[in-house]
This record gives sequence, structure tokens and C-alpha cells, in this order.
Amino acid sequence: MKQQEAEQKANELIEVLRPKYSDLVAHVDIVDGTDDIVISFFWNRISVEQWNDAKTFKCKAKDYQTVVDTKIIPFFK
Repeated sequence: MKQQEAEQKANELIEVLRPKYSDLVAHVDIVDGTDDIVISFFWNRISVEQWNDAKTFKCKAKDYQTVVDTKIIPFFK
């Protein structure tokens, strides 16, 4: 996964989840030198600044959609 694709994925996640969580921010980060990605969600300005209130999911890039469908969407619904 390239950085531009990661940013696009983060924006797509926000669009899906924003109706229920208007202050949600998402980041999809690529772990350099691996096929791993980390998907992080922040709820408000303080959680963004301190990262203590973040929820993260780590997976292989090829498993991204499975993680979204089986872990992320159920977590936020």
C-alpha cells in the first residue's frame, strides 16, 4: 500500500463512520519496510494531541478490507 492509497482509505473510513461520530479522525499508517499497516481513530482534539484515547487496529495491507468489515465497523456500530 502506498501513502496516497493509505490517505484515501482513511478518508473512506471517515465517510462511513462520520454520520454516527462527527468528531472522528482516522489515520492509516504504513509500517516502513513491511506489509503492515496501522489504522488509528481519534475522537476529539485532546485524543489527537495525546494519543491516549486512540483506538488502533494493526494488520497486513492485504487484510485491510477484512479488518474493516469484521473488526472496525462492528466496533463503531
